[in-house]
Amino acid sequence: MEELKIPKNLINMCKTCVQKTISAVRMEGTQSSFFENTTGLKQGDSLSPILFNLPLQRVIQSIKSVHSGIKTGKEQLNVLAYADDIVLIGKNETEMRQFFVETDNTARKLGLHINQEKTKHVIVEWKISSKQNKRGQLTIKNYTFERVENFKYLGVILNEDNNHQINLQERIKNANKTYLCYKNF
Repeated sequence: MEELKIPKNLINMCKTCVQKTISAVRMEGTQSSFFENTTGLKQGDSLSPILFNLPLQRVIQSIKSVHSGIKTGKEQLNVLAYADDIVLIGKNETEMRQFFVETDNTARKLGLHINQEKTKHVIVEWKISSKQNKRGQLTIKNYTFERVENFKYLGVILNEDNNHQINLQERIKNANKTYLCYKNF
């Protein structure tokens, strides 16, 4: 927090909120004795997303410092992030490996870990080309990631053929469901 130039009094307030907290558990009307929380935040704590996003912002900044990715206008785009969902964008496997290693190294320094089970990779074909190695895995460091044909990110289906038809069909289907719900209401 100090590196981000957050005022000392706010840092101290955050520390006060998370240190020496106690809890009790109630089951079937009986309450346990109080115990000290030694890790994490209380569930629903309003500080939780802020304290999670601070180190995650450092991870994202480290990825952005790698000058590669795809060009969009005047900008280089190599990462999309929303909450804890991160998409790394590279032109080729070499760039993806570089982004991932940078992400993993920075995350580990901050105590964050990449969930291998939830991490997938997709190779988007921008033009019709030989579609070799469509299936398989990508291994980087000690991680192995499943290759998928498509995935949903923030409600948008992205696929390896760069075909927006699947996403359009999904949106029409959802609109029809909503319409029928209101019609029968």
